Amino acid sequence: MMKALMHIALALTALAAATSCRDELASTASRASDPDKVPTMSSTNVQTVISDSGRTRYRITTKQWLMFEESKKPHWIFPQGVIAEELDAAFKTVTSVRCDSAYFDEKARLWSLNGNVRITNVAKDLILTDQMYWDQGGHRLYSDAFIHIEKLDRVIEGYGYESNEKLTTYKVHKVKAIFPVDQTKMPGGM
Repeated sequence: MMKALMHIALALTALAAATSCRDELASTASRASDPDKVPTMSSTNVQTVISDSGRTRYRITTKQWLMFEESKKPHWIFPQGVIAEELDAAFKTVTSVRCDSAYFDEKARLWSLNGNVRITNVAKDLILTDQMYWDQGGHRLYSDAFIHIEKLDRVIEGYGYESNEKLTTYKVHKVKAIFPVDQTKMPGGM
């Protein structure tokens, strides 16, 4: 009987020790994670819509979305690219942005779009570059990289770009070439 009580006491002591060690490990592990390296949220295969005033206005599609909300500089990373589309009332794409990867600085409200950036606007212009920034606070897009713009009547190439966020007015800083497009050789041309 005495031996049985001794085994129970040892078992309870071991259980108490194991439980206290486990609690200590759990709290140590949570304090040891680096909020600059470990995301607070990780999502895969995301397709979401954003509404404004009761109307669906945007669609965002990405294979991976990492949020670092506890970081010194809160940010989001889209390491496998992102597609963002502005939608009209009939859910047709008006403007679209595609890129190989993207980074969003929450405090600065600044997007960095990287690799094979492809932007189309309501006028059906096509903008191609390797890097583009979107300053949400300043309501502008800009880049120092090579830029290729295809309009209905011409192609413009150069280095450096600045535009309003609606992509209706823009400036190419160092124009290298402007090519007229022959409307007669285009489908439906005269």
